[in-house]
Amino acid sequence: MPSSRYVRLTEEEDVRLREIEQAPYFKPKVRLRAQVLRLSHRGSNVQTISAYTGRSRASIGRDLDRWEERGFEGLLDGTAPGNPRRVTEEARTFMEGKLSEERTWNAVQLAEALWEGFGVEVTPEAVRQHLRSMGYSWKRTRYVPSKPPDPDEEREAREELEALKKGLEKERSS
Repeated sequence: MPSSRYVRLTEEEDVRLREIEQAPYFKPKVRLRAQVLRLSHRGSNVQTISAYTGRSRASIGRDLDRWEERGFEGLLDGTAPGNPRRVTEEARTFMEGKLSEERTWNAVQLAEALWEGFGVEVTPEAVRQHLRSMGYSWKRTRYVPSKPPDPDEEREAREELEALKKGLEKERSS
């Protein structure tokens, strides 16, 4: 015998759930949960909703429970289980301080500084991701002369380069 469990919605809730169900920017699961609730409000039982949506009866029951317990908040996915963040706000502030210094820092050096300062072991890729989320971008570092070159040394270097190029041309033609 099919379960005869139904959810009653107000007119405003029904309209809002319909908007959620049709909005493309919500995750598919959230939209599906809104559809389940609207079907239940229209008088479909759990077995019928399960057959229509392709979800198990247990999932439909959980959707109805979530609605009764938390309302619209129950439509959203919960936080994923896992370890707490390694890079805390304090560590992010530390990285911002390091990046405001006169010297250049790369991700490997920042990861080492986090290890020394906080005992937090993170990979350079994790540091890069945190920097991106903090709004930082970067370019590959390169060496730049600190002063303009001496004209005589520059002339000698050009002459030497030309001589080397001529030597290579002679080798190729032989």
